[in-house]
Amino acid sequence: MDDPVAIEAARRHAAHVNHPTHRPLSVNYELIALRGEQAFADTFGLAIDLTARPGGDGGRDFELRLLYPPQRFIVDVKCAIRAFNLIVERGHVAPKTIYVLAQYNPRNDRAHLVGWQWGEILRQAPVKDFGYGISNHYIPANQLRNITELHMRRAL
Repeated sequence: MDDPVAIEAARRHAAHVNHPTHRPLSVNYELIALRGEQAFADTFGLAIDLTARPGGDGGRDFELRLLYPPQRFIVDVKCAIRAFNLIVERGHVAPKTIYVLAQYNPRNDRAHLVGWQWGEILRQAPVKDFGYGISNHYIPANQLRNITELHMRRAL
């Protein structure tokens, strides 16, 4: 296997087996998440962070400097096979974070970016349990901001 993303996903999965805070919501959860991050990195010309973080990344996948508003923002990419909604667990939405939804395609083992939204907006979105016993704020994919807008706002 010569795919650093797949290697890191397998390592993360193995490190979390039988861990009390491990909540895999789907098969290949770690790989799907990293493929979403990889899609963002590729789209914005950034490097994906494959550093081992046993306690997680704290919702800090990337950092983007925007022209307006003129400051740096944390980016948290959420990826799913069925990317119908951008979801973040209630109580875990950071208002100054940019949340990005990506959709994973298992046929080609790649993800593409669907849309994005400010954490402040997501924090005000409705809450729903999608069947895993976790209350999530959610915004339907078709109501997200276009990735092109994020490109236009980005300061290089």
